Amino acid sequence: MTEKLTLSELLLADPRDPGCRAGLEVIDRYVELELVGKDPAEGFPGLAAHLRACSACRLDHDGILQAARAEA
Repeated sequence: MTEKLTLSELLLADPRDPGCRAGLEVIDRYVELELVGKDPAEGFPGLAAHLRACSACRLDHDGILQAARAEA
C-alpha cells in the first residue's frame, strides 16, 4: 500500500470510502488477509478505497502490516 498516487487520484472521492473510523474498525482483518496472500480489497473494498485516499490511515496500515510480518 505504499504506492505513489497522482494528484487526481488523491482528489477523486470514492463513494465506497467509509472514512477513517469505519476503516480502522476492520483494518486488522484487512491485514490478516494480506498476510495469508489474499487480496483484502475483495473483502473490504471500502477500506481499500480509503487507504488509497488517506495517507494517515495508509501509514497506520503499513505499520500494522510491518509489525505483523515481524512477528511471523
